[in-house]
Amino acid sequence: MATGKPIEEVDFPGETFESIDEKGLDFEAAREAALHRVRTYDSDPMLLAWYDRKRGKASPEESCEEEGGDPGWVNYAKSHGGNLTVNVNHGEYIFMFKSEHPFPS
Repeated sequence: MATGKPIEEVDFPGETFESIDEKGLDFEAAREAALHRVRTYDSDPMLLAWYDRKRGKASPEESCEEEGGDPGWVNYAKSHGGNLTVNVNHGEYIFMFKSEHPFPS
């Protein structure tokens, strides 16, 4: 099994950061916040991949991962048009979306 590079080294497309100061922040609350953020740019974004550091999970779970490259779930999103990334609380949760409109630079 290949080992991808650490999350901190991944070059996420259209990355924006969201800080949520909420005790007990869970996946669903983080996902809703990310979706709300993306909807300011696109009314119908598609969630392609996500990462949950607390639970040590990512989706899709089975994806192409090369030794020392991006994690498989990141490769999946990038290869399916992922162009917006919401990074919640410094990598606690990461959501990658496909959108018709990228985040402004």
